[in-house]
Amino acid sequence: MLLQIGHSQQVTNGFSMPESITSNGERFFVSSQGQDFMTKDGDGFISEISSDGKILNHKFLPSKGILNAPKGMTIVNNILFVADLDRVVGYNIKNRKTVFELVIDEAKLLNDICESENGFIAVTETVSGNIYKINIDKKSFEIIGNIPTANGVAYNQKTKQLLVCSNGENYGDGSVYLKTENSEFKELPNISNGFFDGIEWVDNEHIIISDWITFPVNGYGKLWVYDLKNQQSEFNITEESIADIYYDNTTSKIYMPQMFHNKVLISDWEQLSKNQNEINNLYNYGVIDAFIGGLYRGTLPIKDLKLKGDFGLGAPNMLNGELTMLNGRAYQTKATGETIELENNHLTSFASVTFFKADTTFVQNSSADKSAVLNTIEKMLPSKNKMYAIKISGNFDHIKTRAFPPVENEPFPKLANILDQQQFFDYENADGTLIGFFLPSYLNGINAGGFHFHYLSNDKKQGGHILEFNGKDLKIEIANLKTFEMETPNDNDFQNFEFIKTENESLRKVEQGKH
Repeated sequence: MLLQIGHSQQVTNGFSMPESITSNGERFFVSSQGQDFMTKDGDGFISEISSDGKILNHKFLPSKGILNAPKGMTIVNNILFVADLDRVVGYNIKNRKTVFELVIDEAKLLNDICESENGFIAVTETVSGNIYKINIDKKSFEIIGNIPTANGVAYNQKTKQLLVCSNGENYGDGSVYLKTENSEFKELPNISNGFFDGIEWVDNEHIIISDWITFPVNGYGKLWVYDLKNQQSEFNITEESIADIYYDNTTSKIYMPQMFHNKVLISDWEQLSKNQNEINNLYNYGVIDAFIGGLYRGTLPIKDLKLKGDFGLGAPNMLNGELTMLNGRAYQTKATGETIELENNHLTSFASVTFFKADTTFVQNSSADKSAVLNTIEKMLPSKNKMYAIKISGNFDHIKTRAFPPVENEPFPKLANILDQQQFFDYENADGTLIGFFLPSYLNGINAGGFHFHYLSNDKKQGGHILEFNGKDLKIEIANLKTFEMETPNDNDFQNFEFIKTENESLRKVEQGKH
């Protein structure tokens, strides 16, 4: 795997909302935005640091004049160009003099910047989504594309490809885009939506992207590696609010400004991989006994659920089908059979999610039905008393799913009392993914013990709770989950719900100390 050196993470404090790091291979610079990232208050500055993160000059720039909220930076021929709200400023790093300034009147939040083809730089404007190409000599610019909430930008001089990543209009549904020399921007597949910030080329086939997951932040983010050739992605969990990163091709170090903590972190992929507890965690919202007992009113926004995982299943607000999460996007398969992507403000009453990263992958070569496939998987599991997230993908000869109808009038019926209202769907020759879990029996009541799967077709038009399936050459991925996190609703319905008491005679005797 690329990016493997094996040194410990280094941390440098003392910045003021650091947003970007750049280098010419010899000197390293950090932009600090000051107290506010959108205000023309003149309190921004650029620091020079050593390759191991020590601050060499806290306020290296500007030596004269002001910077308001400097963000992305790039160095071209010893000129450090920085995006500063509505202007691009250039400084000679040898003598610290201002040698370039271009104001873009229509801009409000110029964000990231990179060297483009010879004599040009590219810069993103997040409010409008414009991507500008600037002629350095002529101090002129043109718009070469528009991506809503465009943020990170990176250009590959060899392949002449331009990358842009976005925050997403709902602050967490951003994507990554690629533009070749004579084409428009195209969205890259097989990477979860996120609140993407920085983007860097590792080599001609790999890129890394920083991802806040959503905004506001909630404790951690992601750092993605994307394989352009195979169109596959993987990630490691990082600390929160990692902004415009810099990747050093010589040392494989990743320089990460932690914006809301005024730090710079320096690490590599191997070191990040050593602390990935969130990936192996199962987050459970609600209690399944309460849900099937009639608590269908949603209380947790999908936006908050995405902070806990990018893979899982649950229930939509007021039922009406099934909820499935895959690659960081949440979908609802309705009782009509229609499958839609859910907005971030949609509420769920029950869900189980994790950040999926497989520990075991194999292919079921022979044709097999649900019973045979699950029997094969069960034999692969080290213990039935552990938790597992399971992904099954490929072409299915046949799939049968179901979805419950919406509920409207209180008191809501128990789920078992509306089984006759289930809607069933049969799909033939279906390409898609089963998303699910195997959970130990001791979690029954909190969740459902054993196997539980939902289906989502590759075109995201079909789905539902799995009842039957059969297929051949199915790819099976298993992630071992090591920790369990549970959160319960705070609404009155849950607080006053009457759970059915089950007596454990042995436990009663132990607690009372009686034979």
